[in-house]
Amino acid sequence: MIPTRITVDELDNMFQTATYVERYMPSPLNMKNRRTEMFSLIERIYGIGKDKDSYKDEEKPRLRIRLNSGQLQTYEFCVLLLVKATEKDRDIIALRNFPNRRSFRELRKFFMPLSYEKVRQDYYKALLDLSMVYNTKGYKFICK
Repeated sequence: MIPTRITVDELDNMFQTATYVERYMPSPLNMKNRRTEMFSLIERIYGIGKDKDSYKDEEKPRLRIRLNSGQLQTYEFCVLLLVKATEKDRDIIALRNFPNRRSFRELRKFFMPLSYEKVRQDYYKALLDLSMVYNTKGYKFICK
């Protein structure tokens, strides 16, 4: 659930969650030939062994990481919020969080004459600007 007012630290945590979600999102290229078959779900996941009372391979199935609805909602909110940001703010937030979260020392290489402290200040200023946009205009403005 997205709160009605957010702080800079909450927004930074939301972008961390969005980074995690993007790592485990399925690729759109993989999904073109797949379809959900409701009645063969147990067959696909576990399979039936040689005798009808056991599963095939006799060992536990591989653990699959699935994303929950709150994580997906946070990811969608962060992407929509990035669209409303200015180009400079969007660059620094996207470079810090996507595809993997980078430290400010690694981020300094993209903004070469600046120190990592200045990059950190610019990042938190960009988050402050985004949180001010959300806190003043609301969720409906972000979703347009």
